[in-house]
Amino acid sequence: MPTDSPPPTIAPLWDRLRATFARVIAAVGAPAAIALLNLSSRHVRLGIVRQLLALENLARKLLIVEAAAFGLPDDTRGPQLVTVPIGLVTINPPPRARFQAPPRLPDLAHPETWNTTFALGMPRDTRAVADRHAPRIRALWGKSAPEPLPPSRRGGRQPAPFRIACRFEALRRVLNDPAPHARRLARIQRRVYVRAPELLHRYIHATTRRYSYDPRDPRLPIDIFRFVLAPVARPNTS
Repeated sequence: MPTDSPPPTIAPLWDRLRATFARVIAAVGAPAAIALLNLSSRHVRLGIVRQLLALENLARKLLIVEAAAFGLPDDTRGPQLVTVPIGLVTINPPPRARFQAPPRLPDLAHPETWNTTFALGMPRDTRAVADRHAPRIRALWGKSAPEPLPPSRRGGRQPAPFRIACRFEALRRVLNDPAPHARRLARIQRRVYVRAPELLHRYIHATTRRYSYDPRDPRLPIDIFRFVLAPVARPNTS
């Protein structure tokens, strides 16, 4: 009587994802080449982004499994009692303006030097209150000065091809060394699971709006999702 095949181990899944990534890079170009592309055509841009989103989604699912192996120390779990010394109240002078050097232009020929980080894509907690909407503690003297608005970043926004190239480069770094990214995800998961356990469930079942798959390995998304749902992928909350 035929039986179901055993679930795959995570190492071959990483290898298969790396192979898919290599095939995508061979088709659309390396990050350095993507940064120089003219993506004025919406059809071409969406075709590249669709493959990028699919790869990022699969990498996040494998990182979920890797993150389960990184437990946090016991002294970081739950609320902690912190003793704060009480002293005289002093009024600090306003901070001096700091000189900000102009941003350095990225070296397009060397993606390994780019300042980019893989986005883990944790779902947003809709019940969390943003800092600007949180209650304020007013000063006991005078009027509270309004907080300065954050500077706009639109002026320094990089072109779309470079932003897409940065995401490919960040994904390449994850595939080369998943451990630091899994460790970062483990820290975030610990906070999220204590506050809103349903967010982790949403994160595991997250999909992309535009589906894309590798014709050379069409079962890769199925095998990865099957492995993520195994008990080893569930965080230890004890």
